[in-house]
Amino acid sequence: MIRRRSRASGFVLAEALVALAIAAMTVALLTSATWGLQLTAERRAASAETAAVDWLAARRALIDWTSGASAEGIGDTQRYLIGTATTARIFVEPSGTGQVAPFVGELRVEALGEDGFALIAARYIGQRDARLTSDAAQQTEILRTTQPIRLLYLIPSQTGAANASWRYETGSGDEGLPEAVAIEVGTERMITARVFATISASCLARIGRSSLQDDQCDLR
Repeated sequence: MIRRRSRASGFVLAEALVALAIAAMTVALLTSATWGLQLTAERRAASAETAAVDWLAARRALIDWTSGASAEGIGDTQRYLIGTATTARIFVEPSGTGQVAPFVGELRVEALGEDGFALIAARYIGQRDARLTSDAAQQTEILRTTQPIRLLYLIPSQTGAANASWRYETGSGDEGLPEAVAIEVGTERMITARVFATISASCLARIGRSSLQDDQCDLR
C-alpha cells in the first residue's frame, strides 16, 4: 500500500510540473502577442501623427501660394497659374511669402512604384512665368501616400458661380483663374484652397477705378 501511494504521489507531482510549464509558456505567448500589438499600435499612432504634420505643410504651401495668385487679365492667366492632375504651378509675389523675390511655386505628384506616391513642393526663385521650369528649383518632398494623389481645379462658368465645376486641368485659361485648387488622395479631397483674386491688381492700377465698372480687369 505504501509503495502504491508513493507512485501515485510522484505521478501527481509530475502532472503539476507539466501544468506549470504549460501555463508559463501560455503567459509568455500572451505577453509577447500583447507586446507586438502594442508596438503596432504605437507605430500606427506615430505614422498618423507624421501624416498630420505633412498634410499641414502641404496645406500651408497651397494656401500661401493660391491666396496671392493673380494675373494681368483673363486672357493671360496661364502665365500665372497653370495646372494638370499631376502638376500645379503658380506665380507668387513676394508679399506674405517670406521671399524678397517673386517665384513660381510648384506642386508635383511623383509615382514611387511599390512605395506609392509622393507630393513634391518646389520653388523657382525669380521666375515669372508658370508655364516654364528650370534646373534651379528648390524642392522638397512634403508627404507620401499609398493611394494616387491628384490635383484638381474649380473652374468658373460663364453662367454663374453656382455652375463652377471641378476639373483635373486648367485648360486653355479662357475661363480665367480657377476659383480654388485642391489635393485629392484616392477619391477623397484632402485640401481645398481658394483663389481669392477676381480683379487684376495691375490692371486696376494701370487703368484706375473706372475699370471696376466693366470687365476689362476681371480674372474670371
